[in-house]
Amino acid sequence: MVKKPNRNTEGLKEFAEKKNQETIEKVNKVIDKLKRSKTKKINFKTVAEESGVSKATLYNNDILKERILSLRAIEKSNSNVNIEATPKDKIQAKDDKIKQLYEEIKKLKEDKQNLIIQLVDMEELKDENERLREQLTKLKR
Repeated sequence: MVKKPNRNTEGLKEFAEKKNQETIEKVNKVIDKLKRSKTKKINFKTVAEESGVSKATLYNNDILKERILSLRAIEKSNSNVNIEATPKDKIQAKDDKIKQLYEEIKKLKEDKQNLIIQLVDMEELKDENERLREQLTKLKR
């Protein structure tokens, strides 16, 4: 009898969740500090630099991403100088859309490959079925 290794996946999940919560708390403290600051703007770059967290982490965490985006929008609406950030937002939105479309293309290609495999299998089964029918006909005679 082969004994399965004891994997502590629950422990790993708990650790990852704890780490995620610590990151969220650290970033929230920095955001609160930036909100009180009159000199620094709230955006992904400044939050990442101040908190020691990568920008990718901020973009990948939906809670933090939404908070930064909403605070950035509030700051923009309060100030009249938002000409520079608007094109950046449009570029980022287009980049996100392109990334999404590439992922969709990749999935469609995988689906197409799977359908081709199924079609080949179906043709083979069809040929085998025809062969078996011929044999059955010969045996009945």
